[in-house]
Order: sequence, then structure tokens, then C-alpha cells
Amino acid sequence: MSLREREVLALLAEGLSDKQVARRLGISDQTARKHRSHLLQKAGVSNLCALLYEAGMAGWIALPTACLDPVRSARPR
Repeated sequence: MSLREREVLALLAEGLSDKQVARRLGISDQTARKHRSHLLQKAGVSNLCALLYEAGMAGWIALPTACLDPVRSARPR
């Protein structure tokens, strides 16, 4: 995975849209979408939710602590 793809992935994990990612990185919307497409292909998934899950499980991005503690994440808020 390229450095730029890692940057895009991190921003997507923060909840930014393709357009917001593009603005933050100073790239075109189309380039941001292309990076996301490459990430989806590399992870072997078809949507952003699955990409973020796979990226977290593979260690590409850090998972929130609550995701790692099944007891804590199961508690009602």
C-alpha cells in the first residue's frame, strides 16, 4: 500500500467523504475516489464499511479501544 493510500485510508476511517479527503490532501475528487477504489481491491471488499473492518483487522489502521473489548462494547450506553 502506498503512502498516499495510507493517508486516504486514515481520513476515510475518520469519517471523511471522498470530497473532504481530496480537499484535505490537495488532490482532485477523482484521484481520491481512485485511491479508495485501489484500497477496496487490495482488501478484496466491495464497500467502505468492509474496507475499514478489514483494514482494522489487518492492522492498517488502529481500531478504537471499545472495538477490542467485547464486554465494554456490549454494554448499553
